[in-house]
Amino acid sequence: MTPELRNAITQGRLDNYTAIMRTTIFTLTGVAAVIELGPGGYSAPLTMLVVTTCAYGILAGGVALDDVTNLRESMDDDTANSAYGRAALSRNLPMLKMTSAVLLGLVGLAELFAIFT
Repeated sequence: MTPELRNAITQGRLDNYTAIMRTTIFTLTGVAAVIELGPGGYSAPLTMLVVTTCAYGILAGGVALDDVTNLRESMDDDTANSAYGRAALSRNLPMLKMTSAVLLGLVGLAELFAIFT
């Protein structure tokens, strides 16, 4: 794999991660608005939308970050020894993956709590 191809794939996967998180946050914001402005009470479709949105964000976001981690580790020596390479290798992507998953899970639980109460 050429460095240019690896960089293009990495940028594409980072763009995918950004789109996944944006879609997830906007959807959860919309659900929160429905919960706040809606008639109240339990709603099975709303419950499933929260669960599905959180699962999508956690799973798809995690896969995108795993791909970026794998691409980062396949960096050639010249790129790895550059200022960019050293900075890219120093990023804690597993912590970003875990933090994203935990925060999305907590938002999902908060919305489920609001639906059930």
